[in-house]
Amino acid sequence: METNQLNRLKNLLSVPSKTYEEEKMVEHICDVLETFEDISYYRDSVNNIYVTKGKVNEGEYYPLFLSHTDTVHQMVDEIVVKEEHLKKPITFGKTFDDFSYRSLKGYTVDGKETGIGGDDKSGIFICLELLRILPTVKLAFFVSEETGCHGSSRCDMDFLSDVGYAVQFDAPGDHLITEVCSGVRLYEQNGDFIQQVREIYKSVYGFSPMEQSHPYTDVSQLKKKGDFTCINFSCGYYNMHSTKEFVVLQDILSAIKLGEKVYTVFGLQKIGYNESSSKDYSQFFNLPPWDLSDDEPQTNSYKLSDDSDVSIIEDEFGITIKDDYTEENVILTYDDARNLYEILKTYYED
Repeated sequence: METNQLNRLKNLLSVPSKTYEEEKMVEHICDVLETFEDISYYRDSVNNIYVTKGKVNEGEYYPLFLSHTDTVHQMVDEIVVKEEHLKKPITFGKTFDDFSYRSLKGYTVDGKETGIGGDDKSGIFICLELLRILPTVKLAFFVSEETGCHGSSRCDMDFLSDVGYAVQFDAPGDHLITEVCSGVRLYEQNGDFIQQVREIYKSVYGFSPMEQSHPYTDVSQLKKKGDFTCINFSCGYYNMHSTKEFVVLQDILSAIKLGEKVYTVFGLQKIGYNESSSKDYSQFFNLPPWDLSDDEPQTNSYKLSDDSDVSIIEDEFGITIKDDYTEENVILTYDDARNLYEILKTYYED
């Protein structure tokens, strides 16, 4: 990674951002966008950012690249970004070699690990770098993904009207593709699109990707709203949602190259896809109806017990089990939670 690009990444990673406390990151992105001369952008009422570069002709559509602006980490005054050589931990089914990779990790000013927020600052950086490279493209940066895709659920539908396909960078490691997200299929199973993507992925990384079901991220909301194909890729962060989180520089560069090649292959075409399915277990979990007209995210929050450090946050899209002491989060979709309930019920009945 060349020096100017590395400095841009370090500057972005140094910005603290936590769900519902994302103002500094939103302002940082806007400051970066102001340095471009050939784009237009705007913010909506909840601080989602929408970017357009270039113009499409009749019969053409914009590719959309997206990420989210929040992280799960506690806010600090400053994140000190340090360069280290680190080994990749086992990540979603993949065991890595014993090699130490050039990485960036976050600390407080007094040297404590704080979590660098690669989920999803890595995605933000990749999108901004693709904006420098690609001539005709749209970007979207959505707020408050980590507790239920609150920003993308309020996406400006007009912005999506000329989108041909959507690519998010919000999966850990270097090997993952999201096939189903929040019960929503993002692309045609074994269709031409994913077959070509598999080849593109292998040409960039040297191995075939692992296709998975993802608890939730923003493309699940876009797929519900749009008639175009969506996908989500790995973007080089590890030890996600922990203070030991770090990002690997080579993986971020590879993700940028992946985005560039996806653009080269699919260009400005519309890759239509209408099939989607989702399950609603809100009645099972006794949640209140979700009212998108509310200005504030609608959630249920409570402690596991009076003397516990563990709190529970329920919203439309899932359950976050949060350890307030260690800052660790476990996130379950309602599909996951129902399956877990059935397993535990059977176990204890036996």
